[in-house]
Amino acid sequence: MEDIIILVDENGVEQEYEVLDTVEYEGNRYVVLIKEEEDEVVILQIESEDGDDLELVACEDGVAEEVYHIFKERNTENFDFED
Repeated sequence: MEDIIILVDENGVEQEYEVLDTVEYEGNRYVVLIKEEEDEVVILQIESEDGDDLELVACEDGVAEEVYHIFKERNTENFDFED
């Protein structure tokens, strides 16, 4: 079963993302998401979590790169990564 998150973009349009993984990094939690039919992942910091409600915020590029590196190391057998 896939975990799906619906995010609303800056234009108010709902976008559906699949949750690929959650990663702990430097005391914070991050979620790695991907949109169907796309090759790039989106990494957002989990600001707060209340039941099924998540508050997600953008993270700095350097942090996103580190989180992606951790995600990639943990999932080399699950996904084909392009370098």
